Amino acid sequence: MPIQSKYSSQKIENILDQVMEVLHENDVSVDLSLMILGNSITHIINSQVPTAQRKTINDKFVKALSASINTKDK
Repeated sequence: MPIQSKYSSQKIENILDQVMEVLHENDVSVDLSLMILGNSITHIINSQVPTAQRKTINDKFVKALSASINTKDK
């Protein structure tokens, strides 16, 4: 059974497009992009998630990220 998001796909795509546009406009390399996005995730978790829930949220995020990475060539 697929996971149902409380956010619309359109909203997610619009925000993702904006983030990617900023990275592209600044000619950001892959490694710097990952560093920026990783730091953003760390900031969100540390500032908006209660301390007692941070490990659980982190573990769920890592699991979701790992599941979404395409490891096979097209």
